[in-house]
Amino acid sequence: MTGRSSRRRQRGIALMLVMWVLALLTVLAVSLTATQRTETALAENHLGAARFRALADAALAYTALDFLTQPAALEEETQATWLPNGQERRWRFNGSEIGIAVFNETSRININRVQPQTLTDLLIVLGVSEDEAGPLAAAIVDWRDEDDLALLNGAEDEDYEREGLAFGAKDADYASVEELRQVLGMREDIYQRLAPEVTVAGEAANPLERFASPAVIAATRGISLEEAVEEVATRDLARVPEATAARSLDRGGPLYRVQVTERGRDRTGRRMEALLQLNRGQPPPYLVLWRRYGLSLQDPVYGETERFEGD
Repeated sequence: MTGRSSRRRQRGIALMLVMWVLALLTVLAVSLTATQRTETALAENHLGAARFRALADAALAYTALDFLTQPAALEEETQATWLPNGQERRWRFNGSEIGIAVFNETSRININRVQPQTLTDLLIVLGVSEDEAGPLAAAIVDWRDEDDLALLNGAEDEDYEREGLAFGAKDADYASVEELRQVLGMREDIYQRLAPEVTVAGEAANPLERFASPAVIAATRGISLEEAVEEVATRDLARVPEATAARSLDRGGPLYRVQVTERGRDRTGRRMEALLQLNRGQPPPYLVLWRRYGLSLQDPVYGETERFEGD
C-alpha cells in the first residue's frame, strides 16, 4: 500500500508539473504573440508615416508646378483654375488619394504688423468678448514692440512677473504663430481660433483681401461675419453673375500655405502643413520654408472638395 500511495503521489506531482509547464508555455506564447502584434503595428505605423511624407513631398511639388504655370483664360466648360482659397482638391498619385488645400499666406493678418484695433476686431469676430478682446490684443502687440511701456490694458515684463512667469515680453517680432501661446491672457481655445487667421510671413501691414477668410474680411472691412461668409461664397465663381468678362486669373503668392491630408476609413489619418515660396523664373523654382507633421484632422479647412486624377 505504501508503494502504491507513493507512486500516486509521484504521478500527481508529475501531473502538476506538466500543468505548470503548459501554463507557463501558454503565457509565453501569448506574450510573444502580443509583442509580435505590437512590433508589427509599430512597423506599419512607421512605414505609413514614411509613405505619407513621400506623398506629401510629391503633393508640394505638384502644387508648386500648378501655381507656377500661368493658367489659360477660362471658359465656362473648362476645369476651374486652382485658387489659394482653401478649397480642398482630391489628388490621386501612385495609387493613393490625398487632399491638398492651398491658402494664400499674405491673406492672413500679420501679427508683426497689425494694429491693436484690427486685432481686437478679429478677436471679437472669432467670438471673444469685447472685455477680453481689447486687453488680449494689446498684450499681443506689447509682446513684439521694443519698448517697456504697456499699451492700455496690455502686458509688459512687470505684468508677467506679477503672474509668476519666468519670462517677460519678447520685445521682438514673432518668429512663429505658436509664440502667441506665451502671451499673457492667451487661452488655448482662443489660440485655436486665432492661429488659422494670422501669420508672421511677409511685410505688408494689410492682408491681401482677394483670398482672405471670412473672419479676416469681416475684421478688416468692419462688416458682419455673415456678410463676409456670403461674399466668400460667391467671389471665386468662374464668372460673376450677369457679367460678360471672365474673372481675374490672379492667384496671389508668392507665399502659400499648403495642407496635405490623408484620411483613413476609420476617420483617422495624417496631415502635414507647409509654407511654400514660389520663385518664378529663378532657381530653385520653389522653396519649402517649413513643414509641420502630426496635425489634427480637426484643423479648419474651409471650402468644397474637388477631385483630380494625377496618376
